[in-house]
Amino acid sequence: MNIAVPVEVTLGRRLRNARLQMRWVGWALRAAGVGYLIWGLVIDDGAINVLGLIFIGYPELIGVIRHLAARKYGPVYTYTLTDEGLRIATAITDLRYSWSAVKSLREASGQWNFRFAGAGASTVPTAGFSPEQDAEWRAFIAAHGLVPA
Repeated sequence: MNIAVPVEVTLGRRLRNARLQMRWVGWALRAAGVGYLIWGLVIDDGAINVLGLIFIGYPELIGVIRHLAARKYGPVYTYTLTDEGLRIATAITDLRYSWSAVKSLREASGQWNFRFAGAGASTVPTAGFSPEQDAEWRAFIAAHGLVPA
């Protein structure tokens, strides 16, 4: 197996990934932000209102910060799935994970979410897969027990 998926990482994609990664925590922060905003309006305290707005937009704020920090890697990330593992290449890096390092693998919202031993994570969008590559990938992960068949 040798499936290469080049992906242009835009600000929109980073925002979406931040929202997906934060899921329930993001919603809890938003709810707390609404609470702070209401509290700040009731007692007329601008600092609490600002804190509420930060909590409401926290997932997006994290996405923007990640996007700004990752500009040095270039806009294109190439994900390559091979029999040995996952390779992530950018303009200045080349990162390789063996399949034994995968702690969990889940398909959600048009992407494969990888979690690795040692708290690492990565996402590979499914939009870059051809139907043949998708079938080959699904057969590979079922055969190797990465996800239930």
